[in-house]
Amino acid sequence: MSVKYDVTTEGVLSVTPQPGNEVLQYQTPWLAELFHSFPHINLSFKLTNSTFDPENESYLQTLGFLAALPISFMVLVLMLFSCYCCIRCCRQDKTKKRKKITCLTWTIVIFLLITGGIIGMGLFGNEDVDKGIVQFTTAANSLDGTISGARNEINSAEDNVNNTINNGVNGLLNLASSPLLNETARAKLRQWTQDIVISGQKVLSSIANIKDDVHETELGDVISRVKAYEYYRWLATLVFLCWELLICLLLLIGAFKKYKAILLMCTGLFVFNIILSLITAGAYLGVSVGLSDFCVDPDTYVNKVVRSETKVGLGFVQYCMNCSDKEENPFDQYLLTAQSSVTDANRTLTKIVEMASLFVGESVLQQAVKPVRDDLGKTVINIQELYADVNCAGIHNDYVNALLGVCDRGITGLAFLLMSSLLSAIFLGLLIIFNSVAWRHMGKRKEYASIDEDDPFFPRNPETAPPASSYYRYGSVTSSGAWADRDAMRPPAREAFRGSPPPAYDYYPQYSRQTTEVSETAETVIPEPSAPDSASDPTSGPTDV
Repeated sequence: MSVKYDVTTEGVLSVTPQPGNEVLQYQTPWLAELFHSFPHINLSFKLTNSTFDPENESYLQTLGFLAALPISFMVLVLMLFSCYCCIRCCRQDKTKKRKKITCLTWTIVIFLLITGGIIGMGLFGNEDVDKGIVQFTTAANSLDGTISGARNEINSAEDNVNNTINNGVNGLLNLASSPLLNETARAKLRQWTQDIVISGQKVLSSIANIKDDVHETELGDVISRVKAYEYYRWLATLVFLCWELLICLLLLIGAFKKYKAILLMCTGLFVFNIILSLITAGAYLGVSVGLSDFCVDPDTYVNKVVRSETKVGLGFVQYCMNCSDKEENPFDQYLLTAQSSVTDANRTLTKIVEMASLFVGESVLQQAVKPVRDDLGKTVINIQELYADVNCAGIHNDYVNALLGVCDRGITGLAFLLMSSLLSAIFLGLLIIFNSVAWRHMGKRKEYASIDEDDPFFPRNPETAPPASSYYRYGSVTSSGAWADRDAMRPPAREAFRGSPPPAYDYYPQYSRQTTEVSETAETVIPEPSAPDSASDPTSGPTDV
């Protein structure tokens, strides 16, 4: 429900209820109820009160105890991993034959995809927390603007009333001293002028009572610090989650390419990420439980802070928090007094105008009355705006929006971050186990050794190698089948080829030339055997040498 403010010609302020702008109602979110139901155990292992009280040492111990649970789980996991790694390192495989790891590779890929989805859930929770803080700061800025607006209206009303008392009244007194007026008129004008001064003083007194409650209420510093902390928290969480995604992508490449070095490196990075994930999970758990304790009963703690840190009256705080038809604005009495005082001043000024118009001209009368009339009109507008600022509807809606930003979106985002940290730590641990099994079946990759192309023993390409006939020429068999050239077919002397390489390799041209020269030398050294006498033994055939 909103209100409409009307100002009559005499400066009377009237308030008319109008439909629209319904007052919001706060309800505790179910996640806050869930976290609030967690057992609150202090370091002495005793149950304590779950009421939000950050100044109580026992209550802080309960939050610390809850935050230490994931960290204790981290220590246990690291001990198990240490034992597992020792067993795997000391164990020797009896079979040296490597097995196919296609199934294991796809298992690693599937778990990497699931881990990526879990990290994506953390990114969503990070954005949700940021949006909740933005909603909180927006509502807090609106509330601070309302308080600043009330403060400005009070200062403006004081300036207008003081200007009326100090300057405008002088013009009325000069008018009362005019020789054109008789004694009766002068006495009445002086009396009415004094009544305007008294009405102005009542306005100042009423406004001063409201000023004491809003003068020292500042939210700008708190809002600036919350924005700064949230920016660094959001950025650090985003960098960490993107780092985890990068490592998962690196492991995915290593699993497909079967790079043993990448698997080993990712395993070490996973251990580091598990430590950070469980530490952040402990922080998220402690903050979620503490924030849920606040969200279950926020009014109690807000009243305590307002009473200790500001001068705002407890009645006005309760009026803004509840904002029901049964609640009365504690400032209504002051505003009504100021309103009636301005109304009385306007009526008195109207009497002065009616009386003085019988004796002085219109121009002289307006010169004395117009400044006072303008100041009173401005004062009426200031009271109208001040009444709107201290009305419970706007302040209560800002308060509820701030609570919903923290207790609804904020706790939801923290729950996503908590689940992401815990599940990612679990799945990263499983990936470490799979990696340790996979790299045992991966051998060293074959590396290409540097070679010397001038090495004569290096195999040549068959397409570019010289023909074999360029190395050896032993002769050929004639078409008649007889041994036409036995001397040419006879192999060279052993001494001639003592420095030649085996014939199974291809050789460079310069080595071929060297071999040819050695062969020619051998032909000149070896004597020709004598031919058999065919006439003496006609039956004899060719003999082998």
